[in-house]
Amino acid sequence: MGNSVSRYDRHTLLNVIGESGQSRIESARVLVTGQGALGSLISILLARAGVGFIRIVDRDFPEIHNLHRQILYDECDVANGLSKVEAGQRHLARSASNIRIEAIDAEIGPHNIDALIDSIDVVVDAVDNTTTRYVVNDSILSRGIPYVFGGAVETAGNVMTIIPGMTPCLRCLWPDPCEVSGHQKASTVGVLSSIATLVASIQVTETIKLLVGDFANLIPGLLTIDVWRNHYQVVHLSRGPECICARIRKSNFVTSE
Repeated sequence: MGNSVSRYDRHTLLNVIGESGQSRIESARVLVTGQGALGSLISILLARAGVGFIRIVDRDFPEIHNLHRQILYDECDVANGLSKVEAGQRHLARSASNIRIEAIDAEIGPHNIDALIDSIDVVVDAVDNTTTRYVVNDSILSRGIPYVFGGAVETAGNVMTIIPGMTPCLRCLWPDPCEVSGHQKASTVGVLSSIATLVASIQVTETIKLLVGDFANLIPGLLTIDVWRNHYQVVHLSRGPECICARIRKSNFVTSE
């Protein structure tokens, strides 16, 4: 691992990661879908953890009202009119020049999802669009790629880790996308910055568990949180018998012993 030992020694000292786990992290390829409140911190933490390749995708530009929660950007990025992925790539490179950041300025959809998840080990959700989430969900199921779903609005958030052939997916949670298309959004009801960073941190933790092979300690269902009301709960889910994920054979992922 060369010089990376001193850079990541607080990770390699951890029993749950160690040198072998850190080596897996450094050789991993992760896609972060969106660079808003969740994606900002997710990308920062993954880059500083040493994930060897991170593909960030977004089509928007940072605005002044983003800065209270989208911590990857600053006022200069807003003033200079940089796109989120361009600004994000620059900031990430300054803190982790030893890894590769691929920035894609695009909207995720059926036309490009296969290319975006190609050769990716884990997809981390950071979008606020229901249609996009289902496009990603269905694509990772067909390709056998783990997907860490997360969302935050007002003071509440949720996280669910999806492993094709092993766990429920978004369609098990919400079979009909139309049922969730009307869910509240931060743009209309607001979002507390701390819930966004908490959800993102948990998503990164789940991602690292996947990368080091510790499947036994993944969240066993849907984690729901309300930081204002001090509510934390894991809702256990079953794969819907009619869901596409129930028809997928168990994946070949190697779990830790």
